[in-house]
Amino acid sequence: MVLCTGIAGAKWHRLEPWAYVRDVVLQLWVDARPDRLADLLSDRWALAHPEHVMSHRLEESRQKARRRDLRRANRRGAK
Repeated sequence: MVLCTGIAGAKWHRLEPWAYVRDVVLQLWVDARPDRLADLLSDRWALAHPEHVMSHRLEESRQKARRRDLRRANRRGAK
C-alpha cells in the first residue's frame, strides 16, 4: 500500500515514478531519521531533482485544463 501511495504521489507531481521510488527507498535505507522524511515527499523531491520531472506531462495537463475551461465557458454561454 505504501509503495502504491508513493507511485501515485510521483504521478501527481509528474515525476518519473521509478526514479522517485528508487531514490526514496535508497535514502530511507541509508538514513531514515524522522527530520529527513519531509525532504522525501514527492513535491519537495521534485524541487531537488528537476531532471526527473516529466515536463511534457505538465504541458499535457495544461492543455487539458484549457480545453476543460473552454467547454465550461461554452456551456455557460449557451444557457
